[in-house]
Amino acid sequence: MHPLAYKHLKKVLEEKKLVGPDETCEYYPCHFTGQDCTWCFCPFYPCKDEQTGGEWVKTKERGRIWGCSDCSWIHKSEVAKELMIEFKKFGIDAVEDIEQRNEEIKEIFSILKSKIPP
Repeated sequence: MHPLAYKHLKKVLEEKKLVGPDETCEYYPCHFTGQDCTWCFCPFYPCKDEQTGGEWVKTKERGRIWGCSDCSWIHKSEVAKELMIEFKKFGIDAVEDIEQRNEEIKEIFSILKSKIPP
């Protein structure tokens, strides 16, 4: 996980509160005006689910990387809120949980998608 992602997710999981729109961020809005910035660094990355708006992007080395620039789903306030609730239910309260509990993270992703489709 990228160090900036780790730092942001650590703060969110420790504080256990939604961020909402962060108009102080130099990149705001990176997806849409009014977006919820709680999950600025997506805990599902790379979800590899094109229904979210994400897509495979070719790299200069002719490889592929998962791109999220067209994904707005995780930044909808109702999704951000539901994810916080699901993390609490599953006891996901540290970045290490996100990194190590892959099957549960996939299950949470599926639960959220069924509740609030992209």
